Amino acid sequence: MDRPRLSVVIPAHNNAVALDTTVASLTRQTLPAQEFEVIVGDDGSAVPLTPVVERYADRLRITCVRSETNRGRSANRNAAAARAQADVLLFLDADTVAHPTLLARHRDHHDARGGRPGVLLGQRYDLDWAGADAVRRGEPVDPELLDAERGDPRLEDIAHPQRIRDFPSAPWVLGLTHNASVDRESFLRVAGFDEAMVKWGFEDLEFFYRIFHLHGGRPDVFELDVEATSYHLPHFRKTSNGLASMDNMKYLLRKHLRYDVEVLYAINTFGRHLGRIRLYGQAIEAYRRAGLGRPEALPDTLRTELASRTALVIGNGVSTLELGPDSQTFDHDAPAGPTNAHLLGTVLQQFKAGALDVIVNVDLWRFLLPEDLPAFLTRGLLKADRIELVCTHAPVDQRTMLPVPLVADLDYVADMLDQHFAVTVARHDGASVLTVR
Repeated sequence: MDRPRLSVVIPAHNNAVALDTTVASLTRQTLPAQEFEVIVGDDGSAVPLTPVVERYADRLRITCVRSETNRGRSANRNAAAARAQADVLLFLDADTVAHPTLLARHRDHHDARGGRPGVLLGQRYDLDWAGADAVRRGEPVDPELLDAERGDPRLEDIAHPQRIRDFPSAPWVLGLTHNASVDRESFLRVAGFDEAMVKWGFEDLEFFYRIFHLHGGRPDVFELDVEATSYHLPHFRKTSNGLASMDNMKYLLRKHLRYDVEVLYAINTFGRHLGRIRLYGQAIEAYRRAGLGRPEALPDTLRTELASRTALVIGNGVSTLELGPDSQTFDHDAPAGPTNAHLLGTVLQQFKAGALDVIVNVDLWRFLLPEDLPAFLTRGLLKADRIELVCTHAPVDQRTMLPVPLVADLDYVADMLDQHFAVTVARHDGASVLTVR
């Protein structure tokens, strides 16, 4: 038998009825059955799912990979994907019913790329009771009867033209594995899903994050196809899933100490992540081009203090400073490492309360959006006794930076913060320093 052109990977756990409906939808595809295979991962279901799979063995190239213990969605997907024979992997959830053209759209997309690496993200429609009954009977879903309120939340967030333009900046943010395909070579190069993420949530975004950076953040690797449609069956959603997802998000930030994951951690809306990541990426580049954040601007008294104190110093080139024990830097002009993260500072979750004597931010704070600067200060003062906001006197025209925002009027900021913190301003030759306690 010829190798399949598409391997459909379906992780499943204790959901035989939903899985049966999903697999049945694969028998009604416009893509001929001999061109794809189906691999179901049974993640330690109390009642094995093999009988559900075997029911379709005469119509599909289908197999079941079972683990006797529940290992989590990452390990389950990896185990199933390890059996794949095709050059393209399509991930569906066990409660996600495929539209008849779904597999053909994924196949055609990757065929058109001519072997180049790529990811196609399809859309999912959350069904109500009537819609679920229809697909379980094998009937087509009438688009005219679908309420837009139950559509894919990602599409609502990127419906605005600006969101569409922002998509190439961070397409991994929309990378949900209920309906997504990737070339097998990229999957293998990033070693699949992170099996340390055993709880619910974000393991798919973390996977696509690594795919995105594997290919150097190239905007042409990812594509969102709203016509690659699937239907999500109603199911019970545990309230504990939200808490579990936050644990995974914290893990994600510890693993990837970069500003784009920091933005994901801080904001709860898909579409806003795209714009924020794009804007802060532009800000970091503008910050470097303008020659801001340089350690030479620090007053001598502050430089001397940093040599003996436990500090976090944020700036451009500040990793060259002599710093006290257990100090760290956020220096985007130096390679990332154990003591130098490529963060903005709006989260600071890697520091324990009171762990720092001082936080010094040389100019990068001036690029924080108005709603993010208070977060940086409020969280920072839980970690340090004081924060020094350094504003170098390098001549920069605020208007030439747009659309990247830049604080130019230090007195305005000082007046705004003085209502909430103890604030002092000191003027030096190379910079002004706004101290916040």
